[in-house]
Amino acid sequence: MGRLRSLIMLCIMLILIFSGCYDIREIDDVAHVLAIGVDRGVSDKWRLTLQFASLNENSGNGQQEGDGSSGGGAASESGGGQDGYTYVTVDAPSFFTGIDMLNSSVPRRLVFTHASLIVLSEELSKDDIVGDYIAPIIRFREVRRTAHMVVTKGSALDYIRANQPFIGTTLAKALQTAATESTNTGYFLHTTLSDFYNQLKSTCGQPVVTMAAVNEFRHFKEKGSKWGNEFNTGGQYLAGQLPRQGQNKIEYWGTALFDQGKMVDELNGQETRTLAIIRGEFERGFFTLQDPKEPKFVIPLDVRPAGRPKVKISFNGDTPTIDLTIHLKGDILAVQSRLHYEQDPLLSLLENTFKKNIKSEVDQLINRCKNLNLDVFKFGDVAARKFWTIDEWEKYNWNKHFKDTKVNTQVEFVIRSTGTQMKSSPIPGTEEED
Repeated sequence: MGRLRSLIMLCIMLILIFSGCYDIREIDDVAHVLAIGVDRGVSDKWRLTLQFASLNENSGNGQQEGDGSSGGGAASESGGGQDGYTYVTVDAPSFFTGIDMLNSSVPRRLVFTHASLIVLSEELSKDDIVGDYIAPIIRFREVRRTAHMVVTKGSALDYIRANQPFIGTTLAKALQTAATESTNTGYFLHTTLSDFYNQLKSTCGQPVVTMAAVNEFRHFKEKGSKWGNEFNTGGQYLAGQLPRQGQNKIEYWGTALFDQGKMVDELNGQETRTLAIIRGEFERGFFTLQDPKEPKFVIPLDVRPAGRPKVKISFNGDTPTIDLTIHLKGDILAVQSRLHYEQDPLLSLLENTFKKNIKSEVDQLINRCKNLNLDVFKFGDVAARKFWTIDEWEKYNWNKHFKDTKVNTQVEFVIRSTGTQMKSSPIPGTEEED
């Protein structure tokens, strides 16, 4: 009898343990939010924009599932016509109140476990209230800290309006691949919510965020005088200013610099590459180098790191000295002038010219950030190892002393390959040489 009672109790316990479906949500009962946009509100403190799949069979005809809420004195807007995706917008006093206001009008519960993009407007980022909004998002269990984070020119609402699949039909895949494309270009840094929040609280430096924009193609000139012999690196543009055209208006380009939770400056694409090189986050990029012998021509190089940057820090009293050594390697992609850069002495000339250019860009960026008193290079992580205790480190206040830092830089660069050609030869003409 006792054995039977024990068996019955065991069965009851197993039933209770494995009956975990009481709070289950069917897939067609929820709407998975993919992108979160944040602006300064008009009717209330914040303007919250959420983007998700419309789940309509004829979603490309401008119809959408659900309208925005306008209750509680909040301004609301509904979107559609995003080829399978839609958005809703509401002005609300807080992130969570905004969710409830939108849940009252969207016929499916909004779920944030798949949210992979957080967009802050540049206007909002230049206020010192960004931390007030990021803190509740970090605390919210549904939002993953691996979500990509960008600061956009204009409003986050306009950004999400233009945010739709460009290749393929899946927006989630497009968001994932676009944010990690920095590994192939270096023109922007991949920043997550966790990266930003941790650096926001750090005593070792200041945070940076990917810069983004909606490019309206106004900088693409279809008519005008043709390009002459001027030289540009290609990375001198700011976000939203690339001279391009196409169906995709969204572009990630450059970096937003923050100080105490407030955006204070912006780097263009080339400066962002330099920042990535210093931080050891640069993986690969094509660089355009002006031909040292024939300035009207260029020599493109495929550049990659040859090792981690070496950072050594010493202190003379309270004044730190940083010795930075950068190691790069590259391949020659083309020689427009047809000169024999594949062998010395022109090969050494090409390497030295590139080293000189990179060193100049590194020095300029470091001096610029020193004037802003912003350590966005992660030098503070190395400097902290010179202190025995956390109390000593915090008392020293690295963020205050960075502007007084003396930085010595050195760049090492070697060309490892000349591509599929061992020698560039001049192209013969029909006229005989005298």
